[in-house]
Amino acid sequence: MYALLRVVAISAPVLAAALSGTAAVPQFQPGLGPAAVAPSSGPRVLEDPRLPIVAWFGPGDRGGAVTAWIGPGGAALTDTTMRDLAAAGFNISLSFLQPENLTAALDVAHRHGVRLIVMLDEFRVTEAFVFDEAKKQSLRRTIHAVRHHPGLYGYFLSDEPAVSRFGLLAEVAAFIRAEDPDHLALINLETPVRQDGFGAGSAELKWGRFIDAVKPAVLSSHQYPIRIGWEEEFGRLGNGANRFGSVIVKPEMFEVLEHYRSFSLARGIPFWAFACSVHHGPYPPPTEGFLRFQLLCNLAYGARGLQYFTYAYASALVRPDGTPQPELAVAARVNRELHQLWRVLGELQSIAVYHAGPPWSGTRALPPGNQPMTVNLKGDPAVVGVFQDREGMKYVLLVNRNPVDWGRFEIEAHVQEGPDQHLTFLDPEDGVFFRRWPYRAGFLPVTLPPGGGILFRLGGDGPRRF
Repeated sequence: MYALLRVVAISAPVLAAALSGTAAVPQFQPGLGPAAVAPSSGPRVLEDPRLPIVAWFGPGDRGGAVTAWIGPGGAALTDTTMRDLAAAGFNISLSFLQPENLTAALDVAHRHGVRLIVMLDEFRVTEAFVFDEAKKQSLRRTIHAVRHHPGLYGYFLSDEPAVSRFGLLAEVAAFIRAEDPDHLALINLETPVRQDGFGAGSAELKWGRFIDAVKPAVLSSHQYPIRIGWEEEFGRLGNGANRFGSVIVKPEMFEVLEHYRSFSLARGIPFWAFACSVHHGPYPPPTEGFLRFQLLCNLAYGARGLQYFTYAYASALVRPDGTPQPELAVAARVNRELHQLWRVLGELQSIAVYHAGPPWSGTRALPPGNQPMTVNLKGDPAVVGVFQDREGMKYVLLVNRNPVDWGRFEIEAHVQEGPDQHLTFLDPEDGVFFRRWPYRAGFLPVTLPPGGGILFRLGGDGPRRF
């Protein structure tokens, strides 16, 4: 079986020693590695082998009122809407609910293989939140009523909390862990782009203080990198690496992913990243290329969970009443391939990320390779995520760094030494590694759709395929 990354504690000196090669060889752990200590226990839901794909603001109940940003009202959380959500490859829905409808909503979700991260007003740690004995008794009653329900994934506590709220969040999260250690207490942080760290001094200081205080089981933070530009920007950017016609990918996109990756690696905590799936402001409707680009880049950087913002909205995957839009079928195609990819990727350890093509802020160029299990790459710009399995076999997730147009690449692979070792690739439909046939020595041509990706294994064997 394949499993999600377990939570580990790793100090900066131990991490530095591990990365410099001076530490003892650590125990293999799927996810971001190396992990220098054995994993500690975390919420049992993180043992679910499936790739977490979260629908933010899925069908829910906000006191009966249908407010567009938070999705459908309570009447929309039905067997039909949960069936549609599950059929599109989502296995978690973050939904507003009311206590009196909580069990019924969990029943509906469970019937369709979906689990809920519940957004209840009494759990949301806002400025008005008072954590007194009455509040603890109320939370305890709710937790005890649902903590054994198979449709529950966790509890949502806060979105973009200020540093001043970390102490209170730490108390509430510890309380929930004590009452229900099997489920997630989710807190989502803002994009780490402001120089002052939203009042903490820097983004690094804020994340460090958050982790030290709250001890989260996952790191969740959003960024929405694809938007439509304007003429003044185009004149300033010219034909920069982050411009694709009228579409601009925010220049800090990969710096942000590297920030997530660095904290996840240093602290041994898996990170969940986002894709923007709603048309609002300068953010365009989600095309298949836009979704693939965001989600596959997240995985190339070692993400262990994917989140769509948002699922239900006037111009998202479904309407506020749950009526499917054409974009839902697009997400379903992408998610189906991601789940198939995860059957292999979920068992691998992310060990490096490189880029090929014009330099992009916060990235590292792919070094030349001529040793066993290394690659060289020519052609269009690409993200190159490097992974390894328990036996030391290496894998390369190659992602087209263009969300708009097809990319053409040529990959030269130096495979594992030994007999019957070949460059193989994963077919996302079949879940099988194949050899390219006829095989041409040297650089092998590869084409990828906008934002598309392909997973190569640098050794082994498999049936032949064009």
